[in-house]
Amino acid sequence: MSVRDSGRPSKPLVDEVLDLLSNVLFPVAVFCVWAVATTVGTLVDQNQSPDHYYQEYPAAVANLVVRLHLDGVFHSVPYIALVVLLLVSMSVCTFRRVIPKRFPPDRAVPIDHFALHASAQVPGDQAAAAAASDAYFRGRGFAVRTQEIDGAHWAFAHRFKWARYGVLVAHLGFFVICIGIFLGWKFGFRGQITAFEGQTVAVDQTPLQLTLNRFTAAFEAVQTPTGVFYQASKFQSDVALAGPDDHAVTSILVNHPFVTHDGVYIYQASYGFAGRFAVSRNGKPVSVDGAQRLMPQDQVLFPGTSRGVQYMTMAGPSDPSQVPPGVALPKSDEYVFWAFHDNIPTTDKPIILPVGKSADVGDGYTVTALAPIAWSGLTYRRDPGEDFVGLGVTILIAGFVMSLFFLPVKLYARIRQSAAGVEADVAVTTTKGNAMYEDEFATLAAGWRAALANQAGPAGVESVNAYA
Repeated sequence: MSVRDSGRPSKPLVDEVLDLLSNVLFPVAVFCVWAVATTVGTLVDQNQSPDHYYQEYPAAVANLVVRLHLDGVFHSVPYIALVVLLLVSMSVCTFRRVIPKRFPPDRAVPIDHFALHASAQVPGDQAAAAAASDAYFRGRGFAVRTQEIDGAHWAFAHRFKWARYGVLVAHLGFFVICIGIFLGWKFGFRGQITAFEGQTVAVDQTPLQLTLNRFTAAFEAVQTPTGVFYQASKFQSDVALAGPDDHAVTSILVNHPFVTHDGVYIYQASYGFAGRFAVSRNGKPVSVDGAQRLMPQDQVLFPGTSRGVQYMTMAGPSDPSQVPPGVALPKSDEYVFWAFHDNIPTTDKPIILPVGKSADVGDGYTVTALAPIAWSGLTYRRDPGEDFVGLGVTILIAGFVMSLFFLPVKLYARIRQSAAGVEADVAVTTTKGNAMYEDEFATLAAGWRAALANQAGPAGVESVNAYA
């Protein structure tokens, strides 16, 4: 049967869209998808090169990350679109459902149908009973407003009305958080830099130049069942920053970031000591590219041959954390490396060469271990929306506190004249159901009846309890 044949006119498209957006299940579903995306963005390293994922994750997971672009979740258009969609849905729900339900208009209602309802019948006139009823509710902390409707005196009263705004305040908090997320997405950035002692590097996306003057680290011995190992307890980079608005010489200590004039946070993230070799052949120095800054797994090839070395690590007082547990700490720094010919190691075990010593690696080539050079790994970020996010979280928590720890009550009272005297009714509603206010309402109703009886005089008081 068509819509026209059923006798019900079809809704305009705008109304159908608004109905969908205001359906509680819709924002819940969007929120779940957003939560999943946020979890993925938190668990997966963001903004890294594809090689990083293939090194850190199994091939199947790395393929998934790279092909689905999960390496930039928080700055992706779909993620921001989810936030916007959730924000629009919450706004529609707020104005179409939350506000009408939590702030019903003052109007005559079928008061005797309320679950929390009481009634009384007293002699006297309507005006005196109405005045006594209103005064009693004001004395109990209710804000009372009155109307005359169809000859009856109606009182509409609130207690903790401001707590009804808790949900709206929470929505406002989420809205402010969304503003912060958008500002961070649009104008924020983050990155990583690696600088060797004495090296000057540019900080991408900023006008800053950073020079690492010196790196220092402190280590402490930790006893384990397998032996002693050394753990870095403190490390810092002494740097010089130069830029249009920043000229500073400072120390960046782990867990203590430095903040530039433009709000760029620079963190001490990692460190290491690069190996350095002097290469000679038949006693004559040979220039070899890369031999002065060797990171773990780096290889250098000797010119004109298929020979070379692969640097593995350094162990010694400069960085005792590289010494395996249970192995005695060398008195001087030592390099661990392989010598190879045609990509085949020339020894059964890695070569261990103390700084200042030399080793023959074949075909007349000799390598001499030079003092290591420290390098520092620094991360930096700028997020202009973080203050908005912090403010939004505060507002969100305030909204939850208002909603969860306070009980807003709306009261309806009707006083009307009848042939037998004055008929009075009172009822209340809450935002959290009736069970939480039953006992308080019983006490409220008993006091209200007593106030009506007192205004009517000591004789001839009749009370009927219709409280459910």
